[in-house]
Amino acid sequence: MEDIAGQLIWAFICSKDDLEPVARSVSDGRVGGVWLLPTEMRSAAETTSLINWLQALAPVPLLIGVDAEAGLGLVMGGATHLPTAMALGAADDPELARLAGQVTAMEAGACGINAVAAPVLDVNVNPANPIINTRSFGGRPEMVGRLSKAFLDGVREAGSGGAHVLAIGKHFPGHGDTTLDSHLQLETLGRSRSRLDAVELPPFRNAIEAGVPMLMTAHVAYPALDPTPGLPATLSRPILTDLLRDELGFRGAVVTDCMNMHAIARNFDAEESTVSSVQAGCDLVLTDRWDLGYGALTRAMRDGRVSKAREREAYDRVRAAKMEIFGPLLERPAAIKPEVAQMSVGTPAHAEIAERIASASITLVAGNLVPPTPRPLIMATRMARRFGPPVEVQLRSALASLGWHHADVLMLDPTPDGGQVDLALERAQAAGWAALLHFNRVQSFDPDAVITSDELISLANIVAGSGLPTSVVSMGSPYALARFTPSAAQLCTYSTCDASLRAVLRVLMGVSHARGHLPCELEPARAAVGA
Repeated sequence: MEDIAGQLIWAFICSKDDLEPVARSVSDGRVGGVWLLPTEMRSAAETTSLINWLQALAPVPLLIGVDAEAGLGLVMGGATHLPTAMALGAADDPELARLAGQVTAMEAGACGINAVAAPVLDVNVNPANPIINTRSFGGRPEMVGRLSKAFLDGVREAGSGGAHVLAIGKHFPGHGDTTLDSHLQLETLGRSRSRLDAVELPPFRNAIEAGVPMLMTAHVAYPALDPTPGLPATLSRPILTDLLRDELGFRGAVVTDCMNMHAIARNFDAEESTVSSVQAGCDLVLTDRWDLGYGALTRAMRDGRVSKAREREAYDRVRAAKMEIFGPLLERPAAIKPEVAQMSVGTPAHAEIAERIASASITLVAGNLVPPTPRPLIMATRMARRFGPPVEVQLRSALASLGWHHADVLMLDPTPDGGQVDLALERAQAAGWAALLHFNRVQSFDPDAVITSDELISLANIVAGSGLPTSVVSMGSPYALARFTPSAAQLCTYSTCDASLRAVLRVLMGVSHARGHLPCELEPARAAVGA
């Protein structure tokens, strides 16, 4: 019989150096799943080969998880990179959300990935939220619940075509009103129970009713739900058992957010937090210290700190999840041919869905658009990326694909100096028309990634203040627009993916219209202009 403690450990790979150690743990039955990162997912063929190798070593088939909130292309080269959840919120079309879930699951399943961390069920009501932001469908609980259900339907429908993939909704009981990144700090959210019932919890209730198979916890403390000072939901029995199980009726598997995040790792002992999470009601512990976690959990089961009932309950839920993927006999999955996987991702049909979502999401937040001059100026901010081409390469490729060969491209630092400001004004005056594309995205461990610098705002204000037709585009967070001058037209894409870039360029060129609506409130709150 497989090791029960091992089945509750989900190993989080941080780098290539982790592959050999995790392979040994897989072979020994010390982990029940492996979570992959983009460093080992440069292509579908590479990803599939890695998964085939790991599954062949496992005495019990593994859960293979990834973050795929914006399609598999968010983390794997060659796959379809979809616009973000907030772009889907701006489109507010359940059919597009369903297709997003379907594409995500189909591409994941084609590579042997059987669990995707999506949809994000958090309601982003805090404009200062540095870590949820555009990962959320928006700031209205009803809309988040409705689009999440559609996304879950799409994931489930992909299973009927052979892609047996489980969706993991997150981050229970809600991470949308926070101001800190839980990768760096533990936050206490001091909202009342009635407020949590009205805003944070409804999407989770809806997802549970829709049959979401797994939920991921939030490393956030909620005194209204558990008065223990500084105790995050991940370690709280009142939240994960009394509320989630007994009150909301969730019967699926609960997985921790990664235990290497500083909200946990810098406030709690690694061994004790592993044990405490299972005692609280977690069934799977996602950890980069899997051997340590396995040892701690084994000892806790042996000495009774984790009761036999809790041990069996967690094991049964993990087994049920695996049976949903691998069948009642938990048969070892057949090896997937890498070349077949390569042909199954990033297909033209899936790219067309990304384009549909992007086109429906572009939002004119303020002002009016003026047709461009024959040689317009397109300014864009550089942005650090973990993988993918530099912004300039992406932008020039998009312009070329749309036939906008005569545009003058000026790349800017996120914090432009005086020389760049002068150059921008000079080039804008020569062009007679300017657009500033501010590339920004939510980045774990980097809360400033969605912050707009004063210098960039000043540059935009100077160009727009000169009387030239000017547009400011947030290629990411809509909240980034709140401080720009109202004299410039303002648009938002909610995403930096290729489809969103092409969609907003078409709007700027005047060949299509901005059809999205703000799915959240800015600060100060403003309504979107037009349809």
